[in-house]
This record gives sequence, structure tokens and C-alpha cells, in this order.
Amino acid sequence: MTGIEDVSWGDVVSDDDGVLVVKGEAAGTPVVVKRFASPFHRREIAIYELLGVLGVPTLPVIGAGDDWLILEDMTSAGYRRATAADLTDAATVRLIAQWYARLHTAGGVGTEAITYSEFDLIDAHALSQVAHRWPDLEPVTHWATTMLGQWADQYRAARHTLTHNDFSWTNLAIAWDASSACMFDYNLLGSGLPESDVRNVTAALPAAMAAEFGDEYWRLMGAAGVAPSPEAVRLDDATSNLVALIMASEHDPAPAWSDGALAWARAQDLR
Repeated sequence: MTGIEDVSWGDVVSDDDGVLVVKGEAAGTPVVVKRFASPFHRREIAIYELLGVLGVPTLPVIGAGDDWLILEDMTSAGYRRATAADLTDAATVRLIAQWYARLHTAGGVGTEAITYSEFDLIDAHALSQVAHRWPDLEPVTHWATTMLGQWADQYRAARHTLTHNDFSWTNLAIAWDASSACMFDYNLLGSGLPESDVRNVTAALPAAMAAEFGDEYWRLMGAAGVAPSPEAVRLDDATSNLVALIMASEHDPAPAWSDGALAWARAQDLR
């Protein structure tokens, strides 16, 4: 494995939220180095290792340390960075579905690398923070607080998988020969409901492409003996919006990606 001392440094790609990303070269191979300031983001090092063991396609890992990761540059590894237009291409959407089905059937939940679950973000304190940020949502957060025990029981009874939790074309790599695709940036990857990832992907796709994704994904999951769960879909519908509100409550102004969750909360009829 390549050490960080073997890298000839190039340009800084980004330096956000405690993750520094720098281009470079190691032994003649173009690389990207990620340095992680916080223990939470350092999880990505163990996640790459886990996905490699489980056979889930990722960008190639060249080296890793306590707080750094060296990946082969995407182009060198045979991939291109996706564009927004790729989400309107049926063949590409099927490749995305294949990667998610591979992730969701890989196993690995319960390993030390996977201690994060978005569901764990929902508690009474976090909901009170949402109500403090948006006082008109207090009836919804009060209702959600009364539902925490029931939701926890439903969550424990549901099927869990590894979930990516962060679908965007900006996190998507597509093979130059159009044979495969893979997601990257695993800082939010954790344990969750496969239906949550399906919703996370299809919400970002045009309706026809969402149907294309669903057809390919559930065909593959069905072959693995997994059927869609209406109960899990209903649980995800409520809890995913609450997770978005909890995350958004920490930002000022609220990020655009929280608009849907705010609209959902304000549309709830709790009479």
C-alpha cells in the first residue's frame, strides 16, 4: 500500500466540514488524498475497507492511515464523474440501481465500521431543536415525540442493510465503457432501511427514471429473495423527513434540500 509520504502533492480540490481533498501522484499513478479532521469522518477509511471485503464496487484504494485515505484518481481508474444529464439516461439509471442492489445485499451491518444510523438522530432533544427553529412545527414535533417508542419497535423489526444515504450525481462515478457505476463519498453511509436509500435516489430522478430505477432495483432484490416492505416505506416517509429537519435545524439559513421536509411537516393534519 502507498503511504502518504509517497505522494507528490497537487491542487486542493476542497476543504469543507473537516475533510481536506487534494490531488496528487504516487508512483506515477494520479491519486486523490482525503484527510479527515474528525473521528466521524474518519469512518470512511474503515467503510472503504469493509466495502472492499464485501465486494461492493468503489474507487480503488491505494493507501490508508489513521486519518487519511488515498484513492486512485477517477479517470485513471476507468471512471468519469457523472453529470446531471446522466440522471435522465435509462441505461445509467439501471447501473445506479445495480450498485445499490449490490450494497443492500452485501451484508456487513453490525461491524465496527457501521455504528451510524440516521434513525438514531431522532430523539426528543433533536425534535425540540426543530420546534425551537420553526415554532409552527411544534405540533408535528410533539406528535413525533409521542411516536418515538412505536417507531423504534417498527425499526427494530424491519430489514436493515448498509445504506449510502447521500445520493447525488455529484457523488456518482460511471465507467468509461458504460459497464458499471458506483457511488463515492461514504461519510453518511450507515445502517438503515433499504427503502430509505430507494427513496433517497428516486426523489432525485425524473418520474420516468425513478420507475426505471425501481424496476431494475427490485428485479435484482427479488432475485436475492428481498421484496419491498410497505411498512418500511411508511416508517421511512415520516422518519426521513424528520431526519432532514433535524439536520437542517443546525444550519442558518436552512439549506434548500430541507424544503421538501418543511413542506411535508406543514402539510400534516394531526387532528
